[in-house]
Amino acid sequence: MMEWIWILSSFLTNGLRMFLGLYFAVNLLELSWNRKKAAAFYVCVVCAAACMTAFSCFPIRQIYIVGAETVILTVVLYCMFAAKPRMSLFVTFFYEITVALWEFIISAGLGVAFHSDSFLNVKSFGHMAAVWIVRLLMLGMAFWIKKWIAGAALAGFLGVVLLSGQHTIAISDDQLTVWVIFALLILVAVLLFNLNRQYEMEKTIAQLEKDKNALLARDYQNLRNFYAAHAKLFHDFHNHVEALYRYLSKSNIEEAMEYLENLRTPIQSISQTTWIGDEAIDYLINSKIALAGSQNIRVNTNIEFPRYTNIRSVDLVAILGNLLDNSIEAAGGAEDSLRFINLTIRRINDMLVIKVENGCSATPVMADGDLQTSKTDKALHGWGLKSVRTAAEHYDGTVETEYHEHIFRAVVTLSFEAVKA
Repeated sequence: MMEWIWILSSFLTNGLRMFLGLYFAVNLLELSWNRKKAAAFYVCVVCAAACMTAFSCFPIRQIYIVGAETVILTVVLYCMFAAKPRMSLFVTFFYEITVALWEFIISAGLGVAFHSDSFLNVKSFGHMAAVWIVRLLMLGMAFWIKKWIAGAALAGFLGVVLLSGQHTIAISDDQLTVWVIFALLILVAVLLFNLNRQYEMEKTIAQLEKDKNALLARDYQNLRNFYAAHAKLFHDFHNHVEALYRYLSKSNIEEAMEYLENLRTPIQSISQTTWIGDEAIDYLINSKIALAGSQNIRVNTNIEFPRYTNIRSVDLVAILGNLLDNSIEAAGGAEDSLRFINLTIRRINDMLVIKVENGCSATPVMADGDLQTSKTDKALHGWGLKSVRTAAEHYDGTVETEYHEHIFRAVVTLSFEAVKA
């Protein structure tokens, strides 16, 4: 009976360790998560916990069990979340080492408190109690892992140093030396991880700046081309007036009407509709609608924008520009029935919701929660949703994407505050 209790407890603690390991890795590596992955996620945890429990029933050294679990976690992260194998292996390996270190510290600490060496026996219920304490501490840290990770590494090192000075229970010098080395490695790993994350963040910011400058240069060139294409119309304006005067002076009303109708077409094409009252945003929306129209893409708009808010024009340009660029690219390659874009901007209390829907023939390719460009110049393109997320973060915003039956939908939600005019 006691053996079955130990096996059940081992299964539960192994399951918690696997679950929390994947949870920590997903959060630390900032991987995407959705409901479809949840079921497979839990199945993987249960299967892995069963395997680890079966391994622990045999006289296998703990280091091999840790290695096997590290491999399992890395494979799950790679297959389910498309995580980079090198970073996944790095995070899961040091996660396993940290858990093992704390299990040693807590079990040795209980042994010192109760003056018993039995807590260090991995097959004893005393050691199982120490494992449960570690799991409860891990659950407590789950929601603040990024804040606790450095503190946990430093506390682990101090814990091993304190244990090396006790004489209540027998712990070999070799064992203490090994754990001190592991504790130092964990501290170094935390430092390297933070440095790598800072480097990746700076690289992303630099790329976003480069991408933003490229977008501004492109829009500026579009504006120049736009006015250059119609400069002749304004240059010849006095000639048109003279021609109309001649028609009307001779009472040629039909010829004058036909002449005016011919002049109306280019004039209508350069007329600007006011959408939100901001010149930059209104020009952006008008230019994107004109670009879509040139590709026979239907654009439907439903815009209700609150005036006098703290939302900056530059952030709205980044959000709307990238969303509309992505939708035009996708709808432009679709069949006639799917060549449409729906732009909705609505205010809901103190929230601004921006929704862009478009038809697309092929299923969008997503990686790490980001839409992957189909263009060959991937160094310049493919940063659209990243730029949108960066702008949305300034307003505690969210970016959600969805694809269903050849319709791609991107929804950006921003929190705003009213400002004085």
